[in-house]
Amino acid sequence: MPEISVIIPTLDPDKDFGWERKLKAADVEGEIIVYTEGSAAAARNKGIEEARGDKLVFLDDDSVPKGDYFDHVSELLDEYPAVAGRVCDTGHPFTRGLSNQYDQGDHGHITETVVGCNMAIRSEVLEDVGGFDERLPYGHEEAELIDRVCESYTVWYSPDMVVEHPFAESVPDYLEKEYRHGKESILYYKIRDKSVPKRIVKSMLIPTYYFESTVSLSVISVVGQIVSNLGMLHGYLKYELTDSGR
Repeated sequence: MPEISVIIPTLDPDKDFGWERKLKAADVEGEIIVYTEGSAAAARNKGIEEARGDKLVFLDDDSVPKGDYFDHVSELLDEYPAVAGRVCDTGHPFTRGLSNQYDQGDHGHITETVVGCNMAIRSEVLEDVGGFDERLPYGHEEAELIDRVCESYTVWYSPDMVVEHPFAESVPDYLEKEYRHGKESILYYKIRDKSVPKRIVKSMLIPTYYFESTVSLSVISVVGQIVSNLGMLHGYLKYELTDSGR
């Protein structure tokens, strides 16, 4: 019986992840569960249903675990009900550093921020709070799940739980992701019963959302935030005014 189940949503069921030997070499016994149908949320839920391990690890199909990742995750889940780790951005050089959720610092701490390409949860926690909300077709599904987890449990961030993962493969890829995330954020706010108009105004008016540590990153960030705002307006028309998201 495996102790950990690694659940991966993908569009390529025959994909070679490149780290399978790392799992086999780990002291902890594990299994890899891959699902392709539906959204990432639906695929992960299928994986949860199939999983035999008590510790569920969620990676993207382009996540690359580093070091003794699987042994470390297992040890963390012996102590905490849910854990998040550091993500090293291997994407396009022009977009590296634009995700403020990838690296939460060099010290472990309680967090409410989790990225779906590097997270792990005990199965008993998901039995209690439920799985991923399949109404969220792109992005935000892990944030919505962790919102529910944090209502009853502690989520721990470990800087030593590391994966490599590209935030964006190019500037156009980054802008497309910003638009889609902005659009689908409206449905997330509705599901979490947050004020959609307030969130849109906040996104548009807070200056720190636009500027980064360097001039080049700031330029890309400004364009990305504008594109995200346009996506939010599209999502508002789709999910709020038409009420089609209910």
